[in-house]
Amino acid sequence: MMRPEEQIEKQLMDDSSGAILKDAVIIRRLRASDLQAALEIDREVSGGYNPDVFTAFYEYHPATTFAAEVNGELAGFVLGFKHAPFEGRVFWLAIRTRYQGQGIGMRLMLALLKSFRKLGALRATLEVRVSNRRAQSLYTNLGFQTTAVWPSYYSDGEAAFIMKARL
Repeated sequence: MMRPEEQIEKQLMDDSSGAILKDAVIIRRLRASDLQAALEIDREVSGGYNPDVFTAFYEYHPATTFAAEVNGELAGFVLGFKHAPFEGRVFWLAIRTRYQGQGIGMRLMLALLKSFRKLGALRATLEVRVSNRRAQSLYTNLGFQTTAVWPSYYSDGEAAFIMKARL
């Protein structure tokens, strides 16, 4: 039986209609030259992370830090790390507003989950705002399930769903 993300990956490979994006999406490792664009995306989507976070992920977690490129432009990125011997942690997924809803987040997550498995992880964990229905749908489609709610998790007081998936 296929894992949810394997089913989605197969659909993406079999989909010759081009309905998701008319331009090719390149999923690759985040590069030092991407850091400024990653900061711009973070500000655009109200992430507000300290710029040092991006540098630290690039330097210390290169196997689990991916970028999506469309026509030479950084369209989004995902930052992850091996949280424990058998667990990967999704730290931050961000997509430029104009590229949201086009499958880029899905492709980035597929790359990250595959990398987690290669590193020996058996499960993955993430947090998502309770108001972010689009992200929750993406994660649910990848096999994540809500396991807890953390009240006032974010600096603005919003709660977070804790979601976990078996890899």
